Amino acid sequence: MSDSRGGIPASLLDLSGYIHEGLKVLFVEDNESDFELMCRNLKKGGLKVAATRVDTILDLHERLEHEEWDVVISDHRLPGFSSEEALKLVRDSGLDIPFIIVSGSIGEDMAVEAMRAGADDYLMKDKLARLVPAVERSLKAANERRSLAAAERAQRDSEQRFAAIAENIPGIIFQMQSGTQIGKPTVPFVSEGALRIFGLSPRNFLENPRIFFEQFEDDDASKLHDELLQAEQNNCTLSWEGRLKSHGKLPERWVLLNAVGRKFDTVTHWDGVLLDITEKKMAEKALIQSEAEIRSLSAEFEKRREAERGAIAREIHDDMGGSLTKLKADIAWMHKNETLNTAGVEKLDDMLELVEHLLASSQRIAKDLRPGILDYGLVAALEWLLNDFEKRSGTKTAFRCNVDELALQGEAKTALFRILQESLTNIVKHAQATEVDVELFVTEDEITLEIRDNGVGIDNADKLKQTSFGLRGMQERVSAFNGWADVSGAKGAGTTVMVGIPKQQEGDRDND
Repeated sequence: MSDSRGGIPASLLDLSGYIHEGLKVLFVEDNESDFELMCRNLKKGGLKVAATRVDTILDLHERLEHEEWDVVISDHRLPGFSSEEALKLVRDSGLDIPFIIVSGSIGEDMAVEAMRAGADDYLMKDKLARLVPAVERSLKAANERRSLAAAERAQRDSEQRFAAIAENIPGIIFQMQSGTQIGKPTVPFVSEGALRIFGLSPRNFLENPRIFFEQFEDDDASKLHDELLQAEQNNCTLSWEGRLKSHGKLPERWVLLNAVGRKFDTVTHWDGVLLDITEKKMAEKALIQSEAEIRSLSAEFEKRREAERGAIAREIHDDMGGSLTKLKADIAWMHKNETLNTAGVEKLDDMLELVEHLLASSQRIAKDLRPGILDYGLVAALEWLLNDFEKRSGTKTAFRCNVDELALQGEAKTALFRILQESLTNIVKHAQATEVDVELFVTEDEITLEIRDNGVGIDNADKLKQTSFGLRGMQERVSAFNGWADVSGAKGAGTTVMVGIPKQQEGDRDND
């Protein structure tokens, strides 16, 4: 059965609620006159009382079982039972109800025993002026007990939740202290997960608070010390990743530490968690390795494709071009030496025109497959590509370079040429630009190619489209050389494509 008065802070208890609602008082009294006298005293003292009288132990039990009471006031001796039995019944019910003994015959020793047994107060029937203060004092004391019990229950619940969380996270919860007066940081508390993470029980850390840092590889522990010192001086938030010390041939294990600190004078108290992130690190490593393999495969594919393009271009140029040139010469000879009628002459003219068209087409296809201009160097090739683009599209172009020529491996040279070629194709398709500026900038360590247009621009959504194969192709090309690519712009403000690759080491030369 719940208590109707539980949970009121003692500091706020002024009995106004009881006066307004009515104080429910259960009297254990066999004398009707004494009962009425005590009721009058309570009302005279300003308390609004709803009183009930019982005079048997069975009636008391029945009332406690089915009704809620604010206070029990009991005579000491009643026919068949005493206040000790009444008090025991109230306390055994589990209810924290103030119990006051009012008697005309209780002795001091008996009163002391009653107080030890759980009575809140006692007074003599000839001293009823003390009744109201005794009731008020008992109600406040009971409320304080309830508040304390509620706080203790909340603390137990909190501790149980904390223990459950600490037990089930893939790591540990810890407390750490650091500061100039401490010297090396100490970790006196770790949760039970320490046995899984370190192979040590929490007691080991309690007995030796400095062994926490001994669990990590020396380099990583040193970095943790440095980051801890920096966090103390700044915002008291710490995040660190490191490796546990390896034992024997066990695989490498990684942990993530996050902590928040609170400064007290010269000491900082940290509360944090340490999580096992080995699986995450293994997944990251596998992903990086997979990406490297894909880049390597893509680079090899691109290399072979360019080689095949070169071979096909040479076949077209040498074989087909040579055959078409010979055919053109034969037609010219027939036109000069054979006596033909008008229809025959027209047919030869048509044949000559077709052969010339095929020659031009073969030269164009060969040039697209593998521009021969690359043999003259990257600077000349980029400049030629821009001039050709300007003639075909009518878009004004400008080219700048801070070197006259650049010794570069054939694959890297081809990659930069293809990136500019792809960018110019995108400009024609999407940009609606009237001007294109290209700059090739060479430093001691890096080669940078920048392509700017004044077109409609590009936003992040466009860059993230699944169909943006041109942009992805640029990134893949430079990734093969450990380079980088960046595409930026805004709607209505044009687009800028920048790529960079490390400059070749001395001795690298064009190998085409």
